[in-house]
Amino acid sequence: MPQARREKKDHLIYADVVDSKSKAGVWMGERASFQEKQGRIIEAIKERADWVGLKDAIMVIGADPAGITVIAPNPTLPGVIVLADGGSPATSAKLQAAAEETVREVMDELGIAEEEAAA
Repeated sequence: MPQARREKKDHLIYADVVDSKSKAGVWMGERASFQEKQGRIIEAIKERADWVGLKDAIMVIGADPAGITVIAPNPTLPGVIVLADGGSPATSAKLQAAAEETVREVMDELGIAEEEAAA
């Protein structure tokens, strides 16, 4: 039986459960030329992680904690999507949080503003 998606109170950094996979994004404050900014973020993250190339994305391979994280530009919105999968829900959450923090650090270093959460 289909179920309605949960209401998202924070549309800027959010998690959805779809077939047991987590999905989250870090959103940019600037909408103009967002695809160019996404590319700069992805290139800078490559310098910080062991990764495997995917078309227009990267897959980070982690050993501590063990798991994989896919970091990709959102194709239609100004943001970066983070998908993490570890050996347990707790590990997946740790990978997700670490990747989101890396995206935020890179954005800060590149001077790309994160959009504030709506009140």
